[in-house]
Amino acid sequence: MTEEYIINPTCKECDIAVHDEHRFCHNCGSYLGTEAVTINIFNNSDLRRVFTLYFVYLFICLLIKHSSWFNSYDELFWLELILAAITLRFAWLNWPMVKPILRFNNFKWYILFGVVLLAAAGSLLVTISVRQLNVTFFHTDISYYQAYRLYHYPTLVMIYSIALMPAIFEELTFRGVMYNYCSNFLNERLVVALTAFLFAIMHLNLMSLIWLIPFAFFIGNLRRKYNTLWYGVIFHFVFNLTACLIDLYRQGEIF
Repeated sequence: MTEEYIINPTCKECDIAVHDEHRFCHNCGSYLGTEAVTINIFNNSDLRRVFTLYFVYLFICLLIKHSSWFNSYDELFWLELILAAITLRFAWLNWPMVKPILRFNNFKWYILFGVVLLAAAGSLLVTISVRQLNVTFFHTDISYYQAYRLYHYPTLVMIYSIALMPAIFEELTFRGVMYNYCSNFLNERLVVALTAFLFAIMHLNLMSLIWLIPFAFFIGNLRRKYNTLWYGVIFHFVFNLTACLIDLYRQGEIF
């Protein structure tokens, strides 16, 4: 019985491994030739899964934004669970690649401290700036807490919905599942950029792109550099938690 070996193509100039579909080397920029395979949703299962998962997320976000079906958290709670279940399903399909990034690889306390500090400082700056822009140009002053006042333990419900669920499941979706699938046909720097833009667009807020894109680039680079989701999850959680705490302070619910 003969064994078959898959030989990955390499750049003739720098000998770095490249993908079949690349026309230029991502390391040295050399031209690789005209034989590149065109990738599309019909011939690439990874791209199809990215498209399907993102379409589901985008469709649900559009439904929330442009319909009156989700005016209270009663409906949004179940929608969050549905999205979480969809993400877990895709993560299970991609489990061999997801499992390694669920470990806290290259863990260092000073990196964790820096991530927490940057998240809190960035959230403070963004929250104050966005509120000032809303008051100045749109004459509105939005409070997250008002939507949760009717529930038992509104502060906990608010933190669960705004900080905990997005930090875990958005990171698993964009810097986990989508990142892994895209890595099979793009180099990692392009994957960071693509997932950052997809993440920012999903929020359906033009003004928020100003800070969402750098936010997603930073988290994507944490994922790329340390090969773990957890620094990004913690950054995302602390960022959103800080915004919640600022809102609670303004509403007189803390201190």
